Amino acid sequence: MNLISRPLVAHAHAQYQFLFNLGGSNCNFRIGADDCALTAERAICLNPWIEHSKSCSDDEPSLILSLVIEAPWLRQQLKLAENGTASIFPKAGVVVTPDVRHHVDRIAAAITNHLVAQDDDCMPILADLVTALGRDFADPALTAGIIPSGRPIDFRIRKAVDFIKHASVTNPTVAQVAAQVGLSRSRFFQQFRLCMGISPQHYIDWVRMSHAIQLLGASDKPLSNVAEELGFEEHSHFTRFFAQHMGVPPSEFRRHSVTLANQHG
Repeated sequence: MNLISRPLVAHAHAQYQFLFNLGGSNCNFRIGADDCALTAERAICLNPWIEHSKSCSDDEPSLILSLVIEAPWLRQQLKLAENGTASIFPKAGVVVTPDVRHHVDRIAAAITNHLVAQDDDCMPILADLVTALGRDFADPALTAGIIPSGRPIDFRIRKAVDFIKHASVTNPTVAQVAAQVGLSRSRFFQQFRLCMGISPQHYIDWVRMSHAIQLLGASDKPLSNVAEELGFEEHSHFTRFFAQHMGVPPSEFRRHSVTLANQHG
Protein backbone atom coordinates (compact mmCIF):
# COMPACT_ATOMS: atom_id res chain seq x y z
CA MET A 1 0.00 0.00 0.00
CA ASN A 2 1.32 3.44 -0.92
CA LEU A 3 0.20 6.99 -0.15
CA ILE A 4 1.04 8.87 -3.34
CA SER A 5 0.22 12.00 -5.30
CA ARG A 6 3.28 12.24 -7.59
CA PRO A 7 3.05 11.16 -11.23
CA LEU A 8 4.47 7.86 -12.46
CA VAL A 9 6.20 7.66 -15.84
CA ALA A 10 4.97 5.23 -18.47
CA HIS A 11 6.12 1.71 -17.67
CA ALA A 12 5.01 -1.92 -17.95
CA HIS A 13 5.31 -5.17 -15.99
CA ALA A 14 5.82 -8.80 -16.93
CA GLN A 15 3.22 -9.59 -14.26
CA TYR A 16 -0.48 -8.90 -13.84
CA GLN A 17 -1.19 -5.78 -11.79
CA PHE A 18 -4.33 -4.74 -9.92
CA LEU A 19 -4.83 -1.26 -8.44
CA PHE A 20 -7.41 -0.24 -5.83
CA ASN A 21 -8.05 3.16 -4.25
CA LEU A 22 -8.41 2.70 -0.48
CA GLY A 23 -8.74 6.35 0.46
CA GLY A 24 -7.71 9.91 -0.24
CA SER A 25 -8.30 11.57 -3.59
CA ASN A 26 -9.25 9.97 -6.88
CA CYS A 27 -6.42 9.69 -9.40
CA ASN A 28 -6.03 9.16 -13.13
CA PHE A 29 -3.97 6.65 -15.08
CA ARG A 30 -3.14 6.47 -18.75
CA ILE A 31 -3.54 2.87 -19.91
CA GLY A 32 -2.24 2.52 -23.46
CA ALA A 33 -4.25 5.17 -25.33
CA ASP A 34 -7.07 5.34 -22.78
CA ASP A 35 -7.63 7.33 -19.58
CA CYS A 36 -8.80 5.39 -16.50
CA ALA A 37 -9.89 6.83 -13.16
CA LEU A 38 -8.90 5.03 -9.96
CA THR A 39 -11.60 5.72 -7.36
CA ALA A 40 -13.31 3.97 -4.47
CA GLU A 41 -15.77 2.54 -7.01
CA ARG A 42 -13.41 1.83 -9.91
CA ALA A 43 -10.29 -0.37 -10.02
CA ILE A 44 -7.67 -1.09 -12.67
CA CYS A 45 -6.74 -4.57 -13.99
CA LEU A 46 -3.62 -4.79 -16.14
CA ASN A 47 -2.45 -7.68 -18.28
CA PRO A 48 1.33 -8.19 -18.64
CA TRP A 49 3.29 -5.63 -20.66
CA ILE A 50 0.48 -3.07 -20.83
CA GLU A 51 2.07 0.38 -20.75
CA HIS A 52 0.61 2.67 -18.10
CA SER A 53 1.39 5.91 -16.31
CA LYS A 54 -0.13 7.97 -13.50
CA SER A 55 -0.98 11.66 -13.72
CA CYS A 56 -0.02 14.13 -11.01
CA SER A 57 -2.74 14.74 -8.41
CA ASP A 58 -3.36 18.32 -7.27
CA ASP A 59 -5.53 17.12 -4.39
CA GLU A 60 -4.63 15.14 -1.29
CA PRO A 61 -2.58 11.96 -1.83
CA SER A 62 -4.26 8.68 -2.73
CA LEU A 63 -3.87 5.51 -0.67
CA ILE A 64 -3.40 2.83 -3.33
CA LEU A 65 -3.28 -0.93 -2.94
CA SER A 66 -1.14 -2.31 -5.78
CA LEU A 67 -0.96 -6.07 -6.32
CA VAL A 68 1.64 -7.43 -8.75
CA ILE A 69 0.89 -11.10 -9.44
CA GLU A 70 3.18 -13.52 -11.26
CA ALA A 71 1.49 -14.99 -14.33
CA PRO A 72 2.04 -18.71 -13.52
CA TRP A 73 0.50 -18.35 -10.05
CA LEU A 74 -2.49 -16.38 -11.35
CA ARG A 75 -3.12 -18.88 -14.15
CA GLN A 76 -2.92 -21.74 -11.67
CA GLN A 77 -5.32 -19.98 -9.31
CA LEU A 78 -7.83 -19.39 -12.13
CA LYS A 79 -7.31 -22.93 -13.48
CA LEU A 80 -6.14 -21.69 -16.89
CA ALA A 81 -3.82 -23.50 -19.29
CA GLU A 82 -0.16 -22.51 -19.01
CA ASN A 83 0.19 -21.67 -22.72
CA GLY A 84 -3.05 -19.71 -23.11
CA THR A 85 -3.44 -16.03 -23.97
CA ALA A 86 -1.96 -13.50 -21.56
CA SER A 87 -4.84 -11.09 -22.23
CA ILE A 88 -7.09 -12.46 -19.52
CA PHE A 89 -8.66 -9.12 -18.55
CA PRO A 90 -10.38 -7.42 -21.53
CA LYS A 91 -10.96 -4.08 -19.75
CA ALA A 92 -8.41 -2.15 -17.72
CA GLY A 93 -10.98 0.02 -15.93
CA VAL A 94 -13.62 -1.93 -14.00
CA VAL A 95 -16.38 -1.19 -11.50
CA VAL A 96 -15.54 -2.82 -8.17
CA THR A 97 -18.10 -5.47 -7.25
CA PRO A 98 -19.18 -5.99 -3.62
CA ASP A 99 -17.37 -9.34 -3.47
CA VAL A 100 -14.11 -7.90 -4.79
CA ARG A 101 -14.36 -4.99 -2.34
CA HIS A 102 -14.89 -7.49 0.47
CA HIS A 103 -11.64 -9.30 -0.37
CA VAL A 104 -9.73 -6.03 -0.93
CA ASP A 105 -10.74 -4.94 2.58
CA ARG A 106 -9.51 -8.27 3.95
CA ILE A 107 -6.09 -8.09 2.32
CA ALA A 108 -5.66 -4.40 3.21
CA ALA A 109 -6.36 -5.28 6.84
CA ALA A 110 -3.83 -8.13 6.67
CA ILE A 111 -1.16 -5.80 5.25
CA THR A 112 -1.82 -3.12 7.87
CA ASN A 113 -1.46 -5.70 10.63
CA HIS A 114 1.81 -7.07 9.20
CA LEU A 115 0.34 -10.48 8.36
CA VAL A 116 1.77 -10.51 4.82
CA ALA A 117 4.88 -12.35 5.96
CA GLN A 118 2.72 -15.14 7.37
CA ASP A 119 1.73 -17.21 4.34
CA ASP A 120 -0.77 -19.25 6.33
CA ASP A 121 -2.72 -16.05 7.06
CA CYS A 122 -2.27 -13.98 3.92
CA MET A 123 -2.09 -16.37 0.97
CA PRO A 124 -5.67 -17.68 1.31
CA ILE A 125 -6.92 -14.07 1.37
CA LEU A 126 -4.92 -13.23 -1.77
CA ALA A 127 -6.18 -16.40 -3.45
CA ASP A 128 -9.79 -15.44 -2.67
CA LEU A 129 -9.25 -11.96 -4.13
CA VAL A 130 -7.63 -13.24 -7.33
CA THR A 131 -10.45 -15.77 -7.74
CA ALA A 132 -13.02 -12.98 -7.38
CA LEU A 133 -11.13 -10.79 -9.87
CA GLY A 134 -11.05 -13.62 -12.38
CA ARG A 135 -14.72 -14.43 -11.93
CA ASP A 136 -15.92 -10.81 -12.17
CA PHE A 137 -13.50 -9.17 -14.63
CA ALA A 138 -11.69 -11.78 -16.77
CA ASP A 139 -12.81 -12.83 -20.23
CA PRO A 140 -15.87 -15.06 -19.59
CA ALA A 141 -14.78 -17.39 -22.38
CA LEU A 142 -11.67 -18.20 -20.34
CA THR A 143 -13.06 -18.27 -16.82
CA ALA A 144 -16.61 -19.57 -17.06
CA GLY A 145 -15.76 -22.42 -14.71
CA ILE A 146 -14.53 -20.27 -11.83
CA ILE A 147 -16.61 -20.68 -8.71
CA PRO A 148 -16.70 -18.39 -5.68
CA SER A 149 -14.23 -18.96 -2.86
CA GLY A 150 -15.10 -21.58 -0.32
CA ARG A 151 -15.37 -19.05 2.49
CA PRO A 152 -18.92 -18.80 3.79
CA ILE A 153 -20.90 -15.58 3.53
CA ASP A 154 -22.61 -14.87 6.84
CA PHE A 155 -25.01 -11.91 6.89
CA ARG A 156 -24.10 -11.29 10.54
CA ILE A 157 -20.44 -10.84 9.63
CA ARG A 158 -21.39 -8.53 6.75
CA LYS A 159 -23.43 -6.54 9.28
CA ALA A 160 -20.48 -6.50 11.68
CA VAL A 161 -18.14 -5.21 8.97
CA ASP A 162 -20.55 -2.37 8.15
CA PHE A 163 -20.88 -1.54 11.85
CA ILE A 164 -17.10 -1.44 12.33
CA LYS A 165 -16.68 0.87 9.32
CA HIS A 166 -19.29 3.33 10.59
CA ALA A 167 -18.22 3.18 14.26
CA SER A 168 -14.45 3.43 13.86
CA VAL A 169 -14.18 6.70 15.83
CA THR A 170 -15.80 5.08 18.87
CA ASN A 171 -13.26 2.22 18.77
CA PRO A 172 -15.74 -0.59 19.47
CA THR A 173 -14.46 -3.66 21.27
CA VAL A 174 -14.84 -7.11 19.78
CA ALA A 175 -17.45 -7.86 22.46
CA GLN A 176 -19.47 -4.77 21.50
CA VAL A 177 -19.44 -5.69 17.82
CA ALA A 178 -20.43 -9.26 18.67
CA ALA A 179 -23.37 -8.00 20.74
CA GLN A 180 -24.42 -5.74 17.85
CA VAL A 181 -24.93 -8.78 15.62
CA GLY A 182 -26.33 -11.09 18.30
CA LEU A 183 -23.38 -13.45 18.80
CA SER A 184 -21.30 -14.37 21.82
CA ARG A 185 -17.75 -13.02 21.74
CA SER A 186 -16.19 -16.45 21.21
CA ARG A 187 -18.67 -17.44 18.51
CA PHE A 188 -18.28 -14.08 16.77
CA PHE A 189 -14.49 -14.34 16.80
CA GLN A 190 -14.65 -17.83 15.29
CA GLN A 191 -17.19 -16.90 12.61
CA PHE A 192 -15.49 -13.62 11.70
CA ARG A 193 -12.15 -15.33 11.16
CA LEU A 194 -13.85 -18.08 9.15
CA CYS A 195 -15.48 -15.54 6.82
CA MET A 196 -12.80 -12.85 6.68
CA GLY A 197 -9.57 -14.78 7.15
CA ILE A 198 -8.36 -12.39 9.87
CA SER A 199 -9.38 -11.65 13.44
CA PRO A 200 -12.03 -9.01 14.20
CA GLN A 201 -9.50 -6.94 16.17
CA HIS A 202 -7.17 -6.81 13.18
CA TYR A 203 -10.06 -5.60 11.04
CA ILE A 204 -11.05 -2.95 13.61
CA ASP A 205 -7.44 -1.74 13.71
CA TRP A 206 -7.29 -1.51 9.92
CA VAL A 207 -10.46 0.59 9.72
CA ARG A 208 -9.08 2.99 12.33
CA MET A 209 -5.76 3.15 10.46
CA SER A 210 -7.56 3.96 7.20
CA HIS A 211 -9.41 6.79 8.92
CA ALA A 212 -6.18 8.05 10.49
CA ILE A 213 -4.36 8.06 7.14
CA GLN A 214 -7.15 10.07 5.52
CA LEU A 215 -7.16 12.62 8.36
CA LEU A 216 -3.38 13.01 8.29
CA GLY A 217 -3.25 13.42 4.53
CA ALA A 218 -6.32 15.62 4.08
CA SER A 219 -6.00 18.12 6.92
CA ASP A 220 -3.48 20.10 8.94
CA LYS A 221 -5.25 19.47 12.23
CA PRO A 222 -2.92 19.14 15.23
CA LEU A 223 -2.10 15.51 15.98
CA SER A 224 -3.82 15.84 19.35
CA ASN A 225 -7.06 16.74 17.54
CA VAL A 226 -6.65 13.83 15.12
CA ALA A 227 -6.11 11.49 18.06
CA GLU A 228 -9.23 12.79 19.78
CA GLU A 229 -11.32 12.47 16.60
CA LEU A 230 -10.22 8.84 16.31
CA GLY A 231 -11.28 8.11 19.88
CA PHE A 232 -7.86 7.99 21.56
CA GLU A 233 -7.83 9.35 25.08
CA GLU A 234 -4.16 10.32 24.89
CA HIS A 235 -2.09 11.67 22.01
CA SER A 236 0.69 9.24 22.99
CA HIS A 237 -1.68 6.28 22.61
CA PHE A 238 -2.46 7.32 19.04
CA THR A 239 1.23 7.81 18.23
CA ARG A 240 2.09 4.35 19.54
CA PHE A 241 -0.85 2.72 17.71
CA PHE A 242 0.04 4.40 14.40
CA ALA A 243 3.75 3.59 14.64
CA GLN A 244 3.02 -0.05 15.45
CA HIS A 245 0.99 -0.39 12.24
CA MET A 246 2.82 1.89 9.79
CA GLY A 247 6.38 1.69 11.08
CA VAL A 248 6.67 5.47 11.47
CA PRO A 249 5.02 7.93 13.88
CA PRO A 250 2.09 9.99 12.53
CA SER A 251 4.15 13.21 12.50
CA GLU A 252 6.73 11.68 10.13
CA PHE A 253 4.01 10.07 8.01
CA ARG A 254 2.30 13.46 7.64
CA ARG A 255 5.56 15.19 6.64
CA HIS A 256 6.10 12.68 3.86
CA SER A 257 2.48 13.01 2.75
CA VAL A 258 2.78 16.79 2.57
CA THR A 259 6.03 16.47 0.64
CA LEU A 260 4.35 14.22 -1.91
CA ALA A 261 1.34 16.50 -2.21
CA ASN A 262 3.39 19.68 -2.64
CA GLN A 263 6.20 18.31 -4.74
CA HIS A 264 4.14 18.40 -7.93
CA GLY A 265 1.16 20.53 -6.88
